[in-house]
Amino acid sequence: MCRNEHGFTLVELLIVVTIMGIAAIVAIPDISTTTPQRLELAAEEFAQAMRFARSEAIRTGEPLGFRQRSSKKRIRVFSLDTGTSPWKPVYNIRHPFSKQFYDIRLDAHAFASASSITRTPVFRGACNNVRNIYFDSKGIPRCVDPETVLLDQFQVTLVAGNHTRVVTLDGITGRVTVQ
Repeated sequence: MCRNEHGFTLVELLIVVTIMGIAAIVAIPDISTTTPQRLELAAEEFAQAMRFARSEAIRTGEPLGFRQRSSKKRIRVFSLDTGTSPWKPVYNIRHPFSKQFYDIRLDAHAFASASSITRTPVFRGACNNVRNIYFDSKGIPRCVDPETVLLDQFQVTLVAGNHTRVVTLDGITGRVTVQ
């Protein structure tokens, strides 16, 4: 009695797997996020950090703020040590979901990016450190040093390729928008 055994050799299997891999690379669209989507997410991350600082300042009645550093493509949320003069930012605020310190760094972000960031603050007086903005218990944005100077407007412009997003904090209403 003669038995016919049918099967595949290792070489045949490797050839099939290689062909399927090449077909998948060609046929399946790129699932990585495109530049406009990465830029949009970066702008939303910055806007959410500002909104969070404002809402928590109103909720807790304690001054809370954010520091935006364009050169580092970063925004951090802080509380203030009001026992010092000038007030000192304390970076002890945690993100409500990740429970990590609220620190958005676009250079280390998996899904959000921008090739350049510029900041344009406008105050109703002289502000010694335009990177640090805080909200009082009513949600009004101010300069940290000196803490009595009101903010008129704070804009962060994020650019990636030929795409631009502008995050605006209005000094009068405290409203944060992304355009």
